[in-house]
Amino acid sequence: MNDYVKNAPTNQEPGSVSQIPGYLMPARAFFYVVVDEVGADGFLVRKIYTPSTSPYLKEMNLAPLQELSELTPERYGMMPKNAAAPYSIAEHVMGGGRNVSSYISTSSIFPQGSPRFDGRSVFIDIKKSKASGLKLVSTREIIDELNAYKTQHPHLEKRVTQIANYVENIDKEVLLHGEKVPASAIFNEDSLRNTQLLTRTARATQVLGIVLTAYDLNNATQESIALGSAKPIEAELVRQAGGWGAAYAGAKLGGVVGAAVGIETGPGAIITGLVGGIVGGVAGYFGADWVADHIYEN
Repeated sequence: MNDYVKNAPTNQEPGSVSQIPGYLMPARAFFYVVVDEVGADGFLVRKIYTPSTSPYLKEMNLAPLQELSELTPERYGMMPKNAAAPYSIAEHVMGGGRNVSSYISTSSIFPQGSPRFDGRSVFIDIKKSKASGLKLVSTREIIDELNAYKTQHPHLEKRVTQIANYVENIDKEVLLHGEKVPASAIFNEDSLRNTQLLTRTARATQVLGIVLTAYDLNNATQESIALGSAKPIEAELVRQAGGWGAAYAGAKLGGVVGAAVGIETGPGAIITGLVGGIVGGVAGYFGADWVADHIYEN
């Protein structure tokens, strides 16, 4: 390392200075890819209206944004007809409050959806939906609600039994409950295929990053053998442990995408590295590199 000397005034006497030694700390930029797997917890399927001229859609008298939500939820999100409606789960499934309910009906049959309904299929990411605050009502929970409803309304036993059969054996119905399914959680056939392709590409890039890391370790090992000293490999292990550890911590905190990272390493000296990722990236711990260079300078 080279000494860096900075002249700084120490008092009011003209020309009175003190030499302050400093060191330039080298920095290394680390590149990482954090893969956000789409559909990690699976998908729900909903059949939606295709033409805006559908008589059923017109009969609902929806507000413009709600109509857009019905036709292109992957762009505008998916909203219930009325988030404040008092209808119960059983009443929604029975059809009494379906047009003004706070629930959204979907199917767990992926990718076909319920065979009883026509229309264009969209796919709802379960994990993303839960993360946005939505509650899922499983098929089993719906059946339990229908059984309770049948006990309370024995004169409707035949109809409730028929609906329960549709829910459990044909539709595999699952309800979503909340203010809105965000557009980021909804995919059509094309967007799902493209996103899954991107995920596979990200994984390949991540593997490549690990291979390059192994290459660095191999070089350090060869240098240790040539010098008859363990210092090169020890230093590289410290760098890599610090770098990968920081990548994991940074990813948990949200990461940085295409960020410019500036590190001030001495009076007036700045080293800047560009760090980017397909989903998220983070610079390695520069402190680890600093420690490693005290073991063996690279």
